Amino acid sequence: MYNGQMMSKKSSTLTSKQKRVFDYIRDFLIESNASPTISELAKFLGVSSLRTVTQYLESLEKKGLIIRCHHQSRGIRLVSPSGSALQTVTLPVVSAAGCDNMNVFAEQAFDEFITLDRDFLAGTKPENVVVFRAMGESMIDAGIETGDLVLTEITTDIRQKDKVVAVVEGMALIKQINFSPNAVILSPMSQDPQYRPIIMKRNFQVFGRVIEVIKDSIRNEELVYENI
Repeated sequence: MYNGQMMSKKSSTLTSKQKRVFDYIRDFLIESNASPTISELAKFLGVSSLRTVTQYLESLEKKGLIIRCHHQSRGIRLVSPSGSALQTVTLPVVSAAGCDNMNVFAEQAFDEFITLDRDFLAGTKPENVVVFRAMGESMIDAGIETGDLVLTEITTDIRQKDKVVAVVEGMALIKQINFSPNAVILSPMSQDPQYRPIIMKRNFQVFGRVIEVIKDSIRNEELVYENI
């Protein structure tokens, strides 16, 4: 079996191309008990430049998903706790969801993936979890800001004051939900008076309950390999 290094509870946002490389390395390790060589990765990617391959590896290493032993031809290791199999799950970021009033359309966009420690799911099945990227600041008091990744369990079991993703006239909104005898109130969580509750009686759907928020640690970071 391959060895790993200690990994804290964290996540990494991947482009679709980076995910393809990471998945290939992971599957190769599982099947062969050894990592692919640079040449094997180049053949898999259909590229002639070994530098292209090393740029992918540098990106994955920077995001804390792999480590490289530079003096070994098969020296790629997945980062995992105590040398055990890496317990991660990869989920698509299916759309953006607005924290402000209805300004973000709920549409799927599978060009971004997040690979994260399964502990983030808190026992929820991965197939019942989707990821939204927050847009807006009306949920800032709940710790949700623009760019954050919002893990949402698909469920209709919603309780008073849960943070939810609701779909209102095709728009995805992140709000706190409150129930009154004759209405449902989708409330912002911000002291800013520009953000006001949305009072609903019909024409909306609760998509699911927010179970975790992953802060956007690269909000102000330059994209190093934007074409990879």
